[in-house]
Amino acid sequence: QFLALRQFFLYSTTKVPIILYCLHLAVGDAWNNIFFGYQGVLQGAYAITLLYALLWSTFFAFLRVNANAALFMLPTIGWVTVATTLNWSIFLLNRK
Repeated sequence: QFLALRQFFLYSTTKVPIILYCLHLAVGDAWNNIFFGYQGVLQGAYAITLLYALLWSTFFAFLRVNANAALFMLPTIGWVTVATTLNWSIFLLNRK
């Protein structure tokens, strides 16, 4: 992500990827607070689904600017895939 951040200051075409990157960080932090802090399983499921969409959007936006920066997103996408599955599973298995 440093590669994309560096290019943010060099080229105007990198503003959208960096904004998406910052949004995914904010939504990820919100998901942690919602799911773990407030124990809002359904609200957390919505938040992490938004996070998942933002991650893929960021990946494809980075891909247009710098393929290496996009590839560095894949581990995060991987763990959020698992976390999204777990979050929705917890909700679906415990709903009344």
